[in-house]
Amino acid sequence: MKRSNDRILTTHVGSLIRPQPLQAFLRAKQAGKPFDAKAYESCLTQSVAAIVRRQAEAGIDVISDGEFGKSISWSQYALQRLSGFERRPVKPGTNPFQRGADRERFAEFYAELDAREEVATRMDSVCIGPISYTGKAELERDIDNFKAALDGVKVEEAFLPVAAPASVIPDRKNEYYASDKECLIAIGAAMRTEYKMIVDAGFILQLDDVRAAVTYDRMVPPASFADYREWVATHMECSTTRSRDCRPIVCVITSAGEAGRGRTPPTCRSRISSTSSSR
Repeated sequence: MKRSNDRILTTHVGSLIRPQPLQAFLRAKQAGKPFDAKAYESCLTQSVAAIVRRQAEAGIDVISDGEFGKSISWSQYALQRLSGFERRPVKPGTNPFQRGADRERFAEFYAELDAREEVATRMDSVCIGPISYTGKAELERDIDNFKAALDGVKVEEAFLPVAAPASVIPDRKNEYYASDKECLIAIGAAMRTEYKMIVDAGFILQLDDVRAAVTYDRMVPPASFADYREWVATHMECSTTRSRDCRPIVCVITSAGEAGRGRTPPTCRSRISSTSSSR
């Protein structure tokens, strides 16, 4: 990972707005509707090339592929790269994306928001079998598209953002492993394949861990801050263990973005980092 003595190198969070032609394919994929697979791959390749050029032209030093290859969300995409999960419709009144202290305190606001923008996640993701990584072909495609797009543009470095174990398929249900911790460890072991492939391809690995921050809103209250810290410590240890030897790496912990409708605990960054064995 490069450092600069002359100026601050510029970058961004990773995910960028998909162009309309690509969005049309993504909506069809998410809805399970038929689409032209060859045309989709061509559109994806062209879209990545275009967004890489735009970042370089804008003067951004450390750029990403915009996460264009992920056909669900920044965290749910792992459903297409991990075995062992099935999706089931969320039962009325049990959607975890409609819970949290902020939703109770600002009920009128969220009622208006939900009326305008429907909650995107309406399916539960349930672990029903052993978890392993099955997404090598899809990740290799993303790596190849990114490398091809970078050819001919001048930037300092490039990164691929992926979900940290805590943020992989958030609010997942476990019906296979003896405990949720065993399920987390299995996810971390499987995702290590993705982490290492990115680093071996010559890119910076960015681990996005929004859940480390926004889980506070879901837990406290009724749980205590000590309970939250214990939860964070377990998940940070998993991230540290499974990303070991995967360098260079950046870990992003934030409550901003599509998952950030909740509160971030006071001094979240410093408290979270103190639970990890790797600084």
